[in-house]
Amino acid sequence: MTIQISPRDVLVVVDVQNDFLPIGHLAVADGDAVMRLINALARHFTNVIFTQDWHSADHISCASQHESKAPFETIELAYSTQMLWPDHCVWNSHGAELSADLDIPHSQLIIRKGYDRAIDSYSGFQEADRETQTGLAGYLSERDVGRLYVVGLATELLCRLDHH
Repeated sequence: MTIQISPRDVLVVVDVQNDFLPIGHLAVADGDAVMRLINALARHFTNVIFTQDWHSADHISCASQHESKAPFETIELAYSTQMLWPDHCVWNSHGAELSADLDIPHSQLIIRKGYDRAIDSYSGFQEADRETQTGLAGYLSERDVGRLYVVGLATELLCRLDHH
């Protein structure tokens, strides 16, 4: 089956950042294997958007911020149960940078998520408190786009879209 990409369709490239690649602090197994595919696919889209995990050094989701807690343990927060992660995607760090292997010069927007130290984020649309919007829905609405295609790393987290 061949999919026809419309000029109104959007490709969302999720969290292709150094910390999620095999050398990173929160590596996705074989994460670098998707790079050529993403670059090739992006050439077929007029509209390409990146999401970028973007945490303060003292982010609440990092195990290092909780005495006697280790990565992958959980804590209870006001908005939900929170998995604790290794420190990753810290503002302005090498790990937070989008991969240098991405070759998508026509991308239009970077949606940063998880930047509020007190709220984690998994969705490209809203933070984990299910109230704080990232701006992606507004951008898509304003642009009157067509279909949304999602590629990248840890995409199952972006797709918590039961309200969209």
